Amino acid sequence: MQKISQYLYSNRIELLADLATFNVEFTNVYQRPIKIYKGVDNVLEFDIKNADQKRLDLINSPAIDNIKLNVIDASGFEVGVYDITPQAPTKGIGIATIPAADLEDFTAQFFRYSVTCDKGLDEILLYGDTRFSALGTLELVGPAKGINKADLEPRVYDTFTAEIDLKGVPTWHSSAIPATFYEADKRSTLQFDIDVLGLTGNVWIEATKSTTITAEAFKAGDTVHSFSNSEDQTATLTSPALTIGDYKYFRVSYSSQLGNGIGASFSVQLDNNSYVVQVRSGGTGYAVGSQIKVLGSVLGGTDGVNDLIITVTGTDGSTTGYVSSYSISGITSVSWTGTAATGSSTYVVTGKNITGTVDKISVN
Repeated sequence: MQKISQYLYSNRIELLADLATFNVEFTNVYQRPIKIYKGVDNVLEFDIKNADQKRLDLINSPAIDNIKLNVIDASGFEVGVYDITPQAPTKGIGIATIPAADLEDFTAQFFRYSVTCDKGLDEILLYGDTRFSALGTLELVGPAKGINKADLEPRVYDTFTAEIDLKGVPTWHSSAIPATFYEADKRSTLQFDIDVLGLTGNVWIEATKSTTITAEAFKAGDTVHSFSNSEDQTATLTSPALTIGDYKYFRVSYSSQLGNGIGASFSVQLDNNSYVVQVRSGGTGYAVGSQIKVLGSVLGGTDGVNDLIITVTGTDGSTTGYVSSYSISGITSVSWTGTAATGSSTYVVTGKNITGTVDKISVN
């Protein structure tokens, strides 16, 4: 029988307050990284000394006050600021707690930390070693406790790529969705919630037993569920619980009767808070009535305020400007709506189809 011994581990961090304004003489030349864990409250203990290696009286001494732990991510943004509370009657010892909730949205990574305090009217740093290093390292590891599968947030996929057939009509595919993860108790089913926007067409879920993600692998695989919409629909389509079995990957595919094309680009001119749009490249696979949205921020304005909506009013079979040997239904004319930002500029833009699309997939 294996015996596992465990010990109460103190995350004690030794710090130095240079209160006498002379060179620091403390000989701690290395401050080890401190491990903290997701899913639990992390209690850190600080041992605060002066340059003579004597612990400071953090309660009765007026020398320093308001001691804070500052946690910073790799980009320099603040994760949190925490009070370091003196622990009576022991001199020099302070405790800070990083709540589990503050680490919930972070993945495993390294943080930096510093400790500051008030010295009179000034805010000063406490040093961690003789080289006046004021920044230490916290290693976020976790989770320290298992996660209940029922509490997991759905995985969301919102990236689609087009596959164009020999008639120039695109079929859209999501990125590959893994059937299982590195779980000891592997899940047996998956459920797909598919958000569709104004879709007239077909949506289907494909699965492959191949360990290699390729278009050919999905084509040789199985269609495990499908939806068909005969009218414009903005809704969430929910599949039954699909058995994973030997499947390695799934993907969601769709085609639209509304001409959800690809490859069009436009020249957009701002003129007295109005847009003037010209077709620059016709693309392929569009239909009269197809709509394309260009965000206001792309056009020097604000999203939601200066968005441009382009509606296809004419197509042809040769697709002017689009380099393809099998293009069809390229855009030849458009109408548009939207309020432009102030100024006079010209932009070359593409946009996002907003008719006949799948917006995102949530996998439970």
